[in-house]
Amino acid sequence: MASLPGYIAAETKSGSVSRFFKSPLRLSAALAHRSLSRKRVGLALLITFYLLSLLGGFIAPYNFRSQSRATPYLPPMRIHFFDEQGRFHARPFIYRPQLVDPLRLSYAEERVRRYALVFFTRGESYELLGLFTSSRHLAGVEGGDEAPRLHLLGTDVLGRDLLARVLYGGSISLLIGPLGLLLAYVIGVSLGAIAGYYGGVTDALLMRAAEVMMSLPSLVLILALRAAFPLSITPRQVATMMLVIFAVVGWAEVARLTRGLAAAERRRDYIAAAIVGGSRDSRIIARHILPNISRPLVTQFALSAPAFILAEIALSFLGVGVQEPLASWGTLLAEAQDISVLKNYLWMTTPAVLIFLTALAFHLLGESGDQAEEQV
Repeated sequence: MASLPGYIAAETKSGSVSRFFKSPLRLSAALAHRSLSRKRVGLALLITFYLLSLLGGFIAPYNFRSQSRATPYLPPMRIHFFDEQGRFHARPFIYRPQLVDPLRLSYAEERVRRYALVFFTRGESYELLGLFTSSRHLAGVEGGDEAPRLHLLGTDVLGRDLLARVLYGGSISLLIGPLGLLLAYVIGVSLGAIAGYYGGVTDALLMRAAEVMMSLPSLVLILALRAAFPLSITPRQVATMMLVIFAVVGWAEVARLTRGLAAAERRRDYIAAAIVGGSRDSRIIARHILPNISRPLVTQFALSAPAFILAEIALSFLGVGVQEPLASWGTLLAEAQDISVLKNYLWMTTPAVLIFLTALAFHLLGESGDQAEEQV
């Protein structure tokens, strides 16, 4: 039987030992690459959704309030490049939809005349980025008022363009939820850092207040806070109301997390050195403690964002958040909750698909950050 040193020498010469020690490095590199790929996918989805929502007035051919009573529940329109004779046309075109069954609201294309699409055309006015008014749209239909309207995602019961309403609703749901979470983080991180750094009575008072807030049912607390506002309010008041509600509901959990991280960091030697050096408490918290606990806080922010977006959607769905004629993904889902709508007009569930993809994107970002933290 070969001796152990001779066996190791033989295996080293054959490369088996080298592969054994390299495999953990390869595994770590593979995990890092997989985490980076997920992060890129999530980031790409979020950037796409936010750009589409912010530029929704330009991308959609019509204002989200505009109605076409002649085409209720119109299915998504087809864009053609080939006519009835099979000839190719470089400019895409559509046919006029015709209501063939008013009872079932079924449509057919009138293939008598083609209506070419035009790009960067003028149409109904809208507010771009909430800063200025414009009437320039990405696409429209040639022919003026006599031409049919272009509905790429179909229409709702009032003939309103679903694409315009989905994009405008995204600007509400995707902004109010994360902004409310950001405000909750500002309050929670500040109070949690103070409690973790000072400890004692300060820590006890702040954490007992946080525990009281966390013990209350979130939905009941949200509805109670909503009752403090009038039923009929302006869009600006709706945004303010949502931010206040989310800040009140969300700060406690953030404060608990920050307190634990700050208390652990408080016991480190470099914090003691900073105290002995005469640094102010506010400087120690802001310049030393918070930067060193930021990674888990950012990861938790990404993982918590879908919950706040869903909270806004739930409030609007229940009719106590954004209300008609405004649009959010919650109000659009409320229109699709009827079983007959789900059965016959499946395109009305488009907001549900976007909500799922948004939650998935935030999850991919938070998961990649969590894996990066474990590898560190």
